[in-house]
Amino acid sequence: MSDKTMDKQEQIIKIAMQLFAVKGSSSTSMQEIAELCGISKGSLYLVFKSKEELERSIFLYCYRMIRDPLLREEQETQRTPREKLRNQIEILLSHVYELREFLQRQIQEVAGKGFDTEVPEWLRRNNASFLRWFQVKMETLYGKEIVPYTGDLCIVGHGLIKSYIAVIFRQDTHLSLAVMADHLMNLLDIIVSGLLTSKQAPLINSTILASWMEENEESKRKNPLQIIKDMKTVVSKLDSIEPEESADLLESLNILEGEVLLPHPRKAIIQGMLSNLQSCSELTKPLEDLRKLVSSFSNHSCVFR
Repeated sequence: MSDKTMDKQEQIIKIAMQLFAVKGSSSTSMQEIAELCGISKGSLYLVFKSKEELERSIFLYCYRMIRDPLLREEQETQRTPREKLRNQIEILLSHVYELREFLQRQIQEVAGKGFDTEVPEWLRRNNASFLRWFQVKMETLYGKEIVPYTGDLCIVGHGLIKSYIAVIFRQDTHLSLAVMADHLMNLLDIIVSGLLTSKQAPLINSTILASWMEENEESKRKNPLQIIKDMKTVVSKLDSIEPEESADLLESLNILEGEVLLPHPRKAIIQGMLSNLQSCSELTKPLEDLRKLVSSFSNHSCVFR
């Protein structure tokens, strides 16, 4: 790809992001993007074949915008591991602040779509890589004793970052990002000290953490809502069953979907709906996957989130 083409892509992406920040992606047309770019709609489609492709390119652009300086900081040789992590936190917060209007609008849109949004495969792979990096980072900073608590620190750190970002999103809050990065590092020290002193059993043990790091095909589909969605698609395309049977299967799937979205799913209802689906041979494999998932986590409603 030539530099000229890449420059054109980046120009379109930046303009589209401005529109998405104001109107949201779902309310912005390709025609509007083309007009603001000063090109025809046809020329826009020569660069991005669809709006979906443009949206994917925007998220990749934002991801790389944050990732690249984080990687550069990781490669610094004149700073200690603690200094690197502290600087990486500030870099992350700085770029989130820069993108805050766009990110806020996208979060609102994703929330409006419910749980029907899939995590892109490239992001799945990078999540697994991040967990491995984080484990090494914690061991380097705090020693081998902290390794069993990697999972706990990951969810606590994730929660802290989300909370700090929520502060950044507030228009009436003006805090130094450097101070926020220092503050977060100090909190991390306090949490680590508490974990090592208490010696309590980790909530996210090594087995759970290892499963989060898996990248094989089975691990990609451990989402009951996605499995149910795929099953609906299969049923709606079946020509081998009567319309009444198809309607019954879809009703069972709808009830099942509604149940797993509840804070405390009722096991009896779930098992009943799964039984109703047994009559359809085309659903045998996804039904087996769903049964295993429900059986493994029947007492943990958070699996459905």
